[in-house]
Amino acid sequence: MGSYHRAGRVLVAALAALACLAPAVAAAPEAAPPGRLRSIYAVCLLDGPAYQNKAHVLEMLGGAEKSRRASLIVTPFLPFLSFEEGKEEASLREFVDFARSRRAHLVIALVERAVSGKTYHTALVIGPRGEIAGKYRKSHRTAWDDDIALGDDLPVIATPFAKIGLTIGSDFYFPEIYEVLRMKGAEVLVWQAFPERLREHCQWLPLLAARAADSHAFLVTAHYADPRTYITANYGYGMRGAAFGRSMVIDRSGTIRADTGYRHGIAALSLDLDERKVDVYSMTPNFENLFYVPNNGGRAAFQTVAEPWTKPVLPAFKKRTARIAVAYTSGDDMWKDGVYPKWIFELLARAWEYKPDLVLFSENGVKNQNDPEVKRGLADISRWAASHRCYVVVGGIGDENTPNGAAKIWDRSGRLVYSAPLYWPSGLGSFDVLDTDFARIAARECGDLSQFPIDRTLALKGAELILDPSQMWGPDGYHNELLIRARAIDNGVHIACAHWNTSDPGLRSVIVDPYGGLVASSSYQTKGVIFADIDFSVEKVYYAGLGPKQPQPGPEDIPNYFTPDLPQVLPGWREMIFANRRPGLYGLIPTENEITRRYISKELQKRQAQKEEK
Repeated sequence: MGSYHRAGRVLVAALAALACLAPAVAAAPEAAPPGRLRSIYAVCLLDGPAYQNKAHVLEMLGGAEKSRRASLIVTPFLPFLSFEEGKEEASLREFVDFARSRRAHLVIALVERAVSGKTYHTALVIGPRGEIAGKYRKSHRTAWDDDIALGDDLPVIATPFAKIGLTIGSDFYFPEIYEVLRMKGAEVLVWQAFPERLREHCQWLPLLAARAADSHAFLVTAHYADPRTYITANYGYGMRGAAFGRSMVIDRSGTIRADTGYRHGIAALSLDLDERKVDVYSMTPNFENLFYVPNNGGRAAFQTVAEPWTKPVLPAFKKRTARIAVAYTSGDDMWKDGVYPKWIFELLARAWEYKPDLVLFSENGVKNQNDPEVKRGLADISRWAASHRCYVVVGGIGDENTPNGAAKIWDRSGRLVYSAPLYWPSGLGSFDVLDTDFARIAARECGDLSQFPIDRTLALKGAELILDPSQMWGPDGYHNELLIRARAIDNGVHIACAHWNTSDPGLRSVIVDPYGGLVASSSYQTKGVIFADIDFSVEKVYYAGLGPKQPQPGPEDIPNYFTPDLPQVLPGWREMIFANRRPGLYGLIPTENEITRRYISKELQKRQAQKEEK
């Protein structure tokens, strides 16, 4: 439960000195134009037994400047504090008085003792008059969570300045929650956390960016900071890692706008919830399309996300290791009608030097497969796949039925065995997977990266490798890579992405593992091949329970960070997460509403309505 251990006079003195330090306060909130101008404060508390009390929480809340009126103040999850159902205001008098004195909405999360005798982890929104303006009971759990009762609703709390969606602790690992909150109109999302027993913070940053960008909402995160120097987890050493700190306010593009860093304090941001950039894609004045790809078709293909999950039965593969290669080149080489793709075969020859099992190419611009040069190119790809006994994947191959292109896969015999049309421009009926002789794989293209339910659907169907032939959609390579990493982390899959080279140094063709780590990356503005050897029998791990051997804490140096509750390393992260999903709460996801349609241009909406009438 996020404890740390003090031993010896040296450490006691050090902690006493640290406790006297003034908390870090982020730079003054940046100015915003008139509109729904509001200030948001994200509080970061100190971690450890000495600070797990109401007095410390109230002291930190007092750091919110009285001269600058805050609309929203968020604390981390406070498992050391509790209240009784029906007696919220009496149990939490000091917090109620604080919200009233600051005329702010205060979001606190703590333990709820329900009338039924059940225990919940519950977030409360206390309004500026001291009223309870909203309530959310933690709705999801993981293998490392306490055995608590779960709430059965994903509410959006209406306030005078914004609609707010709430999440607590391990809710964060279930992106379905954020999609439902988005579709219910949440403009500000809140994640209140408490330090986990093994801290995997490297995975949090891409996930945080994805939660905000996918939801097109501001995200407020509230955490704890260790009073000691920050250090990451190292399980072999017995090091669970120091508390993260970094309470943040993240904007709709996934960009961190306020951050306490690895220190305790308050991250403060002034923002205008009505401010929008010009959307040159849909020219819709009220909703910007920043870093976001709409789905212009229906969402019925997402039905799998809202259905009970049964672990897919995979075939007996001939082998479980494979060499996955990604070929990359300049966008000037893009294959189009009337052109024979000589460059594809040049890169296939280069790839074959590494004897891959699969070679992935980017998204092209073929529209007519009956074009003589296109036809010849497709036939030669088939022959190459058969003669080299290698899978070949090429994106952007369209025809009259798939005008926006599709990712095509040829198997080792040269047969065309898979086609995945680009989803977002017009929608699809389903998303399919393919069993190779080494793993279950799937493909999606380009802007489909921005539709979280696509990768989730493919993973629920058992995909272990997702292929992403892409022309690159997004603001820059950095944010595109963050989303790729987030999809891999969320779904416990490997992802291979082939981009065209551009002048953006951040845009690379990459292969990413299920932890979001880059295992291969292309060189800048060159033509070449990258590859990675993947063992698909190795499952992503998680940490829960108690390890068989516990490290011995010490008064100084590395042992000072040791704790006697180091968890076990357990395989099967994906199965654990998928088994703890709650599809009964996700019914909105495969549907359409005014939220999902608002990024579609009015002209396209009109054409779609006319098509449906016919």
